[in-house]
Amino acid sequence: MVVVEPGKMEMKEFEVETPLKGQILLKLTTTSVCASDPKILWGHTPYVAFPVIMGHELVGQVAEIDQEASDHYHLKRGDRITVEPMIPCGHCQWCRTEFYYHKCRPMRVYGLTLTADQPPFLFGGYSEFMYLLPGSLVHQVAEGVPDKAASLSSVIGNGVRWVKTLGQMTFGQSLVISGVGSQGLATLIVARECGVGPIAILGLSRDDARFKLAKEFGVDFTINIEKEDPLKVVPEILGGFPDVVVETSGVPSAIQTALNLVKPIGRVVTIGLSGGKETPIQFDLLVAKGVTLLADHAQAGNVKDAMRIINSRKYAIEKINNVTYPLEELPKALEETAHPPDGFIKGAVVFD
Repeated sequence: MVVVEPGKMEMKEFEVETPLKGQILLKLTTTSVCASDPKILWGHTPYVAFPVIMGHELVGQVAEIDQEASDHYHLKRGDRITVEPMIPCGHCQWCRTEFYYHKCRPMRVYGLTLTADQPPFLFGGYSEFMYLLPGSLVHQVAEGVPDKAASLSSVIGNGVRWVKTLGQMTFGQSLVISGVGSQGLATLIVARECGVGPIAILGLSRDDARFKLAKEFGVDFTINIEKEDPLKVVPEILGGFPDVVVETSGVPSAIQTALNLVKPIGRVVTIGLSGGKETPIQFDLLVAKGVTLLADHAQAGNVKDAMRIINSRKYAIEKINNVTYPLEELPKALEETAHPPDGFIKGAVVFD
């Protein structure tokens, strides 16, 4: 499925060629629909270029592999792998860091900047086959791990980034997660793995299914902000204001609430895209409280930890992808991602 111009998708066919030196041909099995994909479709995301095959949360089987790639990755035909969206150059100042190679420029990202008008054309997850270029960062999927879980490697990697890399959280610290979508659920899973607690997660009345899954993943408290004021409830149930707030929604009012909610000398990690909206912030409050405000995207250096969690099967991560679609229904998947119906958590395109 090719986005030929902003807002317009077409189903197209391409010749599948033998992978060139250092390349892998991947047969996709599942591609999870990222909340940023509707924004990419309409050209509302930085760096996007057209025509493009979207899809960057994916898992598949090695269909063909060049010998050099096989030797480098220790892979063979039939192996199941997931791939990080970003392809670092490996040489610049950013690529010589552990956690910031996603700042490498020009940015090469599957499903975003690698266009479908350059050979071998297939560079996104909304396609039956996809080519992985030299320098790609791939991770093997353990036997028995559902494809719907493995496709979330970058999402769980994000959770690792928000909790561990940016939040710098340790055992016994308290956490509030603003937003109970896939990013919030990933944050919860990673926080539990790091021994963080107590943990509260904030959501809306329509988030019943998400709250239920959050409880299954081990959250201590769920708060419906349409019925309760988190500024009053949180300090009561946590025994004080939280050490860290991770704000995943990008809603301007939620960002300000996070700054009000965190304890003095605490950290606020804000990662939700607002779609270009300006977000007013009371900087006097930041200065008075000594709050550290952190913002970033991607999961550079964090997917290895994410795969340890996914491959452990400790959590039924596949339940996050609770709605599936064939490729032909990608427009519906994007629409329901942008405007979730009741019970919707996250969608995934599943290939036969």
